[in-house]
Amino acid sequence: MTPWGKAKFDAARPSQGPHGVKLSETNDRVYKCAPPGMPYIYIQLFPVQIMQTPKEVIEFFEYDHIVRHIHTDGRKHPADVKPSYNGNSIGHWEGDTLVVDTIGLNGKNWLDRVGHPESNQMHILERIHRVDDKTLQVDFIFDDPKSYVRPWTAQVRFLLHPDWDILEHVCEDNLAFESFEH
Repeated sequence: MTPWGKAKFDAARPSQGPHGVKLSETNDRVYKCAPPGMPYIYIQLFPVQIMQTPKEVIEFFEYDHIVRHIHTDGRKHPADVKPSYNGNSIGHWEGDTLVVDTIGLNGKNWLDRVGHPESNQMHILERIHRVDDKTLQVDFIFDDPKSYVRPWTAQVRFLLHPDWDILEHVCEDNLAFESFEH
């Protein structure tokens, strides 16, 4: 990490990991109902449904009904990207792999539940593909020169559950996260 990134990481009071604290003591904004943002949304323990149209791939997350649009119509990132929790995502297909380029993150949240920081300079490259008929894998490259001295990688996998439905989940209705600790 850069000195800025290390200072942010050291100031984090995550609910998990080696420096985990009780949920009532965390400064993780997600536990105060801030949107998790990209890629933190991927590690929420709620289902995601993915829909493809001719112009975009849409991810519907049960968690707080968050929707992410990945434009696949050949557009470029706008010159004046408005920072947001999920950023601006454009994608293209390389065979059966969806390659997603995301910029324009607002840097308000962490990358994960352990407190790894992101800044508004974060650039995420994802390679999304099926490993088999029941497993979807996302390979990440994170490049954030404000937070990290070099790009780094991570991976997440999703299992197919065709019998699951996206239910209503509203963070404000579930504010008593501390009840999950018992």
